[in-house]
Amino acid sequence: MELLDKTMQLLHRSLDLHSARQRVIASNLANEETPGYRASDLQFAQQLQSAHKGRLPLTMIATQGGHFGLQGQQGYQTVTGKLAEVPAGDLPLDANSVNLELEMAKSSDNAMQYNAAASITAQRFRQLLSAIRDAR
Repeated sequence: MELLDKTMQLLHRSLDLHSARQRVIASNLANEETPGYRASDLQFAQQLQSAHKGRLPLTMIATQGGHFGLQGQQGYQTVTGKLAEVPAGDLPLDANSVNLELEMAKSSDNAMQYNAAASITAQRFRQLLSAIRDAR
């Protein structure tokens, strides 16, 4: 029996990816005044959604020369983000593509999603703890 089910594994991965996205957003904000800096974003929502629906990218590994098998629980670790440059319309003279208002909105949205995943994770752990206490 697994202590952490697929939902918990996906929540764990979601927290990791939201944390990484927050670092990218913070980097954009820190470089708002840097000439020539191009804003980027970590995109992973589509992969998380696919993983939630059970459509994980599967990786095959050979355990013996003539046999193949699924890699097992490592599937959720294959949910990764894609670092992409944020498209910029008209660039100012310093060629910096950071939009302060957009980055602040992304930061707020990302923090909200991180907090939601953290709250759900905490609730699941409280349920586990309650089950352990009731079993005694």
